[in-house]
Amino acid sequence: MKAQPTLTHTNFVPLIGESQLYYIADTNTVLDNTNGANVIFDYTGMHTYGQVQTLYFVDPTTTASTSDFLSATTADTTGGVPVNMKYNQDFTDSLDIIGLVLNINTFGTVIAKFDANPEIIMKFPFNYGDSFSDDYGGEFTSAAAPIPTNGNGTVTVTADGWGTLKLPMGVNIDSVLRIVQIENLLTDTIFLQPFFPDIMPIPINATQINYYKPSLSKNPLVSYTIADVNGDTTISVLSQYPMFLVGIKEIKDAVNVSLFPNPTKGDASLLSFKLENNGLVKVNLVNTLGQHIKSIFEGNLQKGQHQFSIKTSNLAKGLYYVEININGEKTVKKLVVE
Repeated sequence: MKAQPTLTHTNFVPLIGESQLYYIADTNTVLDNTNGANVIFDYTGMHTYGQVQTLYFVDPTTTASTSDFLSATTADTTGGVPVNMKYNQDFTDSLDIIGLVLNINTFGTVIAKFDANPEIIMKFPFNYGDSFSDDYGGEFTSAAAPIPTNGNGTVTVTADGWGTLKLPMGVNIDSVLRIVQIENLLTDTIFLQPFFPDIMPIPINATQINYYKPSLSKNPLVSYTIADVNGDTTISVLSQYPMFLVGIKEIKDAVNVSLFPNPTKGDASLLSFKLENNGLVKVNLVNTLGQHIKSIFEGNLQKGQHQFSIKTSNLAKGLYYVEININGEKTVKKLVVE
């Protein structure tokens, strides 16, 4: 029987020792922005490259940064990695984030403490049509920045829809609640070590759309996140349910697709291909999680030989994928950065 679900402390707040496996979807997944009562949320078109990740909820007193978050009741981390950890504090009527530990390129380990003004991410009970906003703020510290930096933000959480979630492989789940969480954070100026230029205030904006059925899981069944950090946009799509692999096939309108050098140890790798016909071409670089790293090219090209330089000097060592989409057909080339 279809019914409007209600999020409560019991069916939402995670416990120490719990975990959740997620399948990572291709970032080309189209966001279904349907809202309202008794509607269809259609994600049947999701595909994956075959990667998964696990979300772990651990005892905060066992973590390296426990002294910074003494009031935390749980900490969660992806893949069990000791960095990129979120510290939570739960109350009878709410769940709060009191801090983060993040591994950020250039800055190293960054600790954000919101314990003086926590971020409320859920209030209980929470039903379709409910909404709230919360102002939060705290202090950011890093070895790269000797002077702590403050940041202040606002989060708005809205339950704007409920209905049936349709997933690949014929999976249909009724009585699902759609939760939209919108984040806007602005840091103060970041003062670095002597002889390095200061970094001006950084805006961080994110929208996360989560689909919950509390009788099945405390965690989102599907989570779609669009984040923008100082103008750099990334997309992440996760699902608790398996999906078909992205079809890796030869594009009929392109021949002799190559990357050189590959592996690359230098500043760039050269992508080359020949178009048999005029076409609309999109070239993107993604990581092994399916997350968008950068756009290489998007536009119309004439038939003939084409080359694009993919800069790799600012990329971490590892495996990447170059997605080439021509007239709606896609192929993928692996790129190894050493």
